[in-house]
Parts: sequence; structure tokens; C-alpha cells
Amino acid sequence: MTQPSINDSILQLINAELANSSGTFTHIGDYSIAGTLTVDTINVANLVTPSDQSLTGNWAGNLESEINGKGFNWTWGNGSTQLIYRTGGRVWTNGAFDVSSTGSYKIDDVPVLSASTLGNTIVHSNLRTVGTLESLGVSGDTALGEFAYFNSTFNRLGIGTDEPSASINILDNNVDIIIGSPSIGLAHIGTNSSHDLAIVTDNLARITVKNTGEVNVGDPVNGGGVLNVYGTLFATSVQTDNRIERTHPLQFSSTKDTSIYGLGLVWSGTGYTRQLLMASGPDRLYTSESFDIAQGQAYYINALPVLTQNSLGSSIVNSSLTTLGTLQSLSVTGTSVFMGSIDANLSTIQAQALIFNNGVNTVTLDNTGINAGVSVAVNVSTKEIIYGDNAQISIGDKTLQSKPVKVFGPLSVNVNNPDPSLQFTVNGDVSIGGKRFTSATTFPNSGIYQVGDICWNTIPQLDSFVGWVCTVSGTPGEWSGFGKIASQ
Repeated sequence: MTQPSINDSILQLINAELANSSGTFTHIGDYSIAGTLTVDTINVANLVTPSDQSLTGNWAGNLESEINGKGFNWTWGNGSTQLIYRTGGRVWTNGAFDVSSTGSYKIDDVPVLSASTLGNTIVHSNLRTVGTLESLGVSGDTALGEFAYFNSTFNRLGIGTDEPSASINILDNNVDIIIGSPSIGLAHIGTNSSHDLAIVTDNLARITVKNTGEVNVGDPVNGGGVLNVYGTLFATSVQTDNRIERTHPLQFSSTKDTSIYGLGLVWSGTGYTRQLLMASGPDRLYTSESFDIAQGQAYYINALPVLTQNSLGSSIVNSSLTTLGTLQSLSVTGTSVFMGSIDANLSTIQAQALIFNNGVNTVTLDNTGINAGVSVAVNVSTKEIIYGDNAQISIGDKTLQSKPVKVFGPLSVNVNNPDPSLQFTVNGDVSIGGKRFTSATTFPNSGIYQVGDICWNTIPQLDSFVGWVCTVSGTPGEWSGFGKIASQ
């Protein structure tokens, strides 16, 4: 029989001492433990997993309150940044998320915010200010019987809900049922709420997925559950202490047979499982919860704030918004089309031109005046007081001709430069009370005249007349002088 060496005896004594020791133990060099290591606190400089295994952070508890506040904490000096779970299904951070200029924020694999654009799914807002819009259009979705809602923007159908979260979304008995594809190559069928999912044949539940993640095969009353696996079944469970202090980033590495996709943080123990994972197609961080950042913080893309509690960043110039809040101001550099009436204070509208078109007539209002393609009119209480077209110009209410038309200042007709000392100037004949007034060096010898028409003498001389009056109608009729001019 071989006698144990002195080194073997010393190692046996050390192991026996470690099994029942207390206090601080210091070991220099490598140390291998085959089995489970249970400790209160792990404080390491670097945590590395074997190349053929993955590391997933998992904070678990029997109650949600037990995992509240669990997550990551980066500290330096007097500063601290946290990424933790908070009660109510929220991942909370007191810092800001800053992605690259080509990255974006996504919800359920749909981009909702990039460096310069809101995602196509963002169709509602309470914005009160926007930047300079290049164009503006408004349209609506479809609702049938206040029961089925079709969202044409995202090609989604909601039954019992007007906000479908997948291609087909059914809300029945307060259970949110979804059918869709959250990413390329993946079909998604299940519940979007904290409810169980059953696959039924012959009106019996054959496979039931509980809201806790538990999967039951067979009916709990009638039994009959058989699970056949024609291949390899892998089951992995990772459990950690509820607090890990780190000085290096948590790293997820791919292997020959596994990828980084699906790896990340998982919170379980109360209700459904909460996740913050790496997803593919395209690469992105996926979370099943909402991000709740602290007041005064913002979402950043390429070091630029793009979303705060009450503002979009100045770099956000594109959107697919279909509703806006009450705007304090609106500036548009391009052509704007409003499919309806505009009720606004004209003194607050600043535009190069306002164009009104009813399909027949086009009226343009700009700094040169009012221009009409066919006609233009000014109305007061639906009564037309000024009208103009290619044939005529009318001033006054033709339905109420007793209404006075007042002119304040000298009035001229066909005179470009009237004498300002004269209140009324006419270049040509006039008619007053149905009587024609003309002027010449003698009474008319051509033309049609009526009794009472007057011709004023343009060269009055001694012993001549002030004018002539028509005493017999005709062409030119008979005329008699009046107003004999005598010497003084």
C-alpha cells in the first residue's frame, strides 16, 4: 500500500479546515470547485464564462417587491447610474440611453425613434410645437361596429381593441390574444397580457402555457398528456444571488453552436417574465417592459437628445403623426394642403400666398393683392357689395339700391391725374336724372338725343350762350340756346 505524500496530507488538512472555517480566507493561484458555491456576496474583478456556455443575469423572487430595485449600478466618486427593475413592469434608469446615429429605439421590433425620424407607428401626440414642416397630410383608420378596428398604417386588425399590438389582436374576456411576427422568420401566437394560453383539440386543453412560464401537457382533469421529443432536449436554469457588485461590464459571448441573440436580463418570480434581451433582424435590445427614465433626463441618439418629458429634439424633422395638440405656432416652407375649412385669425397667418380653389374659380391672396381666375366678390352678411370679372365691376348692393355708397375724397372717372381741388371729375359725358350732359363748341349735329339733354358751350363768348338744350328728341334733335352771355 502506497503511503500518502506529505503534500497530500497538507492538502487534506487545508480542505478539512476550509469545510468548517470562518473569517477571511486568502488564496493565491487557481482554485477549482466542482459543485455549487453558495455565498452571500460575490465581489470579483472580472467574471468570465467558459466559451461553450452563456451567462444570463436573473433576479428572482417570490413577490414582485423582492425584485424591485434589482439590476445594475455603476458608481464613481459621488456619482451613480442605475438600470433596475421597478414595481409595475418597468425597467428604470436615472441616466440616459444613448445609441449610435444609425441605431433607433424600438418597441416590439418596430422602430419608434431614430436620430431624425419618429417611427411610422407613432401616429398620436400632444405636441404643442413642431419644427418647419415640408408637408402635412391627414387621414384616418377604419372602425367596424365599434368592435373591429383596422389600422391601415401598420396593416393590423384589432377585434375588441382599437390599438392592436400585432397583425391580429383579439381582446376577449380581458385576455389580449395576438397573432403576428415580431421579427423576420418568427411567427408570434399567444397572449400579450398576463393570462394563460391553451392549445385545444376536441375542446380539451392539450398544451397549456401558464402566465408564469410553466408549460403543462395534457388536461389537468382528464389527463392524457404525452410529450414526445424526437431529438435532444436541453434545459438550462441559472440562479444567482439577488445582489452582484461588478467592476466590469456584463459580457454575453457567442459560441460555435450558440449566438448572442436571446441573451440578456430576465426578471421572474411574480406574474409573467420580464426581459431585456438582444434580438436580431436587425440587431437591437428588446424589452417586454416600458423604459422609465428620471425626470429631467432624455433619450439620446449619437449624443443628441431626441426625446424628453415634454419635447422632441431639434434633430427630429420627420414624422408620421396624424394628430397634434394645440399648436402655438406653425411654419411650413413648402406647399401645404388643408382638406377642409381653416378657422384662424388672419393677422397670425404668415405666408407668401394663400390660394383658394373650389374647382371652378381660383383666388390668390398675396402681397400684390387679390387675384381671381374667373371672378371675385366682397360680401357682407351674404350680400354682395363689390363684384368684378372680365366684363364688369360693380359697387353696391343691387338688391337694396337705397343703401348709400359713400366716397370720402375727390372722385374721378377716366382721369389719371384729377385736380385735387375738385370733388368730382369726369372725362366725358354724364347722365343725371336720365338727362345727358355733354360739351362742345356748338350744339350737336349728330347722335341721338332726348328732350332735356344739355350741351355746354366749351368756348363761351360775349353775346353767345352758356349752352344749348334739346327741345325736340331726334338725331340729333332740335336745340335752343340758353344763358345769354351779356356784357357787364
